This record gives sequence, C-alpha cells and structure tokens, in this order.
Amino acid sequence: MKTIIVGGGKIGFYLVKTLSERGYTTTIIEQSKERSRYCANNLEAEVICGNGTTVEALEAAGVDKADSLIAVTGNDECNLVSCQIAKNKYGVKKTIAKVNNPKNADTLKALGVDIVISATDNIIQLLEHEVDLSAMKRLLQFNDDSTSLMEITLPEGYALEGKSIQQIAVPNTCNIACISRGDRTIIPRGGTLLLSGDILLVVMQNSAEKELRRVLKIKD
Repeated sequence: MKTIIVGGGKIGFYLVKTLSERGYTTTIIEQSKERSRYCANNLEAEVICGNGTTVEALEAAGVDKADSLIAVTGNDECNLVSCQIAKNKYGVKKTIAKVNNPKNADTLKALGVDIVISATDNIIQLLEHEVDLSAMKRLLQFNDDSTSLMEITLPEGYALEGKSIQQIAVPNTCNIACISRGDRTIIPRGGTLLLSGDILLVVMQNSAEKELRRVLKIKD
C-alpha cells in the first residue's frame, strides 16, 4: 500500500518510520530543505522537498498511484488543501488530516477530508478514559476501530441493584456477553439481575459508550 505523508516534522517522521516497518510504501513531502535532508538520511522512504499543497510536489510523490494521503503539517489550511487535491484531482481513496485547532475539525470534514485527527481531542479522550478506569475499562479495540470489548465493574451500593437486564434499556449496539460474580461466570439472559460488585464484559460500538453509561448509571 502506498501512502504519502505531507509534513516531515516529528509526527510525520515517526509516522513514516512506523508505517515502513509495517510494510507500507511511503513518501514524505517536506518544504524545509534541512528537514528533508534529515528525513532522507534517517528513513527508508522517498523524500520530496516541496510544498505539499502544489500539484508539482504531489505528482513528484506519485499521488496518482497512492492509496492514501496523510497531511500532518502545522497549518490546518495546508492540510486541507493537500487532502482536497489528492481526493478531487487524483482520486486518492483515503485522506487523513491532522487538525491543530479543534474548532476547524468540522470544517475539514465538511470539505471532504475522510478522517480528521485532533491531538487536543485525543488527549482529552485519553484523560477521560483514564479517569473512568475504576468503573469502565476498554480491554480490546477490534480491527475496525469502531467496536470494543469493555469491562464494567458495578460499584457497591449500585443504583440499579436487583434490576434485570431486560428492565434496562441497553443500547442495541451493546451486548453483555458475560457477568463475573465472585467465583461464578454467568452467561446473562434478559431476566438476569445486576448486583453490586458484578463485572460485566460488554461488546459494544464505541459510539454507544455515553448512552451505555447513562442507562447503567455509571458515573463519569
């Protein structure tokens, strides 16, 4: 798979290094001559010294044969333009842009970027997950990155003590696979009661996490 990285800073550098180790064919476009030399001397990747928002640089990087383009410069407008040219002019299937100002994320998506990554939002999400570890823990992220296996520990004095699963409006995109209760493992049914101290293993769509918290009364 051929991937073009626009931006040879620290993020682009380590992204190329990781992708190359996983068998991707990678090309970096970096405007700074000094940074381009550094990338060329330290990476097993093609390096184009040029402006990733120009047709000339993108064509030199082989954009017409690329499966994806990832723009990670420090300028949101440049990242957007690179993705738009790759998508609209050359039909690149997947475009990804780093957004430096989270307020620009929706705009980039609306203007056609397939995936927008905000470092600020990612850090906030990591902090939120870290805070929630005592009650809700992500054990496994499946390959499509949209589904997870979650471990949920019901606290002492649980608000829904004695309620059955069928009495709780668990989202359709969540499935309580099993319940660990002391030394017992229970394969739950609709009539299974929830008790304080139960440990639930739930297969769920990540998008349903907030709703699942709400219906199970798991505090943020």
